[in-house]
Amino acid sequence: MELDEAIEVVDYDPRWPHRYRLDARELEVALRSRIGSLEHFGSTSVPLMSAKPIIDILLAPVRWPMVDGDRYALESLGYEYLGEAGVAGREHFRRRGTHATNVAVVEWKGQLWRDNLMLRDYLRANPSIAAGYSRAKKEAWSGGARTLLAYSAAKAAKMTALVESARQWSAG
Repeated sequence: MELDEAIEVVDYDPRWPHRYRLDARELEVALRSRIGSLEHFGSTSVPLMSAKPIIDILLAPVRWPMVDGDRYALESLGYEYLGEAGVAGREHFRRRGTHATNVAVVEWKGQLWRDNLMLRDYLRANPSIAAGYSRAKKEAWSGGARTLLAYSAAKAAKMTALVESARQWSAG
C-alpha cells in the first residue's frame, strides 16, 4: 500500500471523458443508492489540459464517513484502499489496469467536495490559465519529478496559487 508511484504527464487524451463514464457507471452499479454524487475532477476533466493519465473521480457517499461495506465494494472492483493518503477528510482508492483510476471519497458538499469542483470549473472556464498550469506540470515532470510525491511537491506552490485564484473567481 505504497502511495508513491512512477508517473508521467501527457497531452490531453479525448478518451478520458469516456473512461470516466465507464468507471462512474461501474461505481453506480456497485454502490447504487448509497452514492450522493459522482464527479469527474482533476486535470483529466479539463479539456485540452495535460495530465497524469489517471481518471480522478470524486465520490460522495450519502452517509459520511463511508461505511465499511462500501469500502469493500470498491475493493471488490479492484480498487486499492490507501486511507486518507495525506489529505484529512478524504478516503483514497486507486486502481491500475486497462486505464488508471483514482477515487477520492469525500463528504458531499463538504470543503473538499467544493474545493475540488471549484478548481475544475475555474480551469474549464479559463483555458489560458489551464494552459499555463499544463506547462507547469510538464516542466515539473521534465525537471525530474517522476514520482507522485516528488511531482506533487514540485507543483505545490502553483496549486496553492491556483486554488486562491479559483476562490477569488468563485466569489465573483
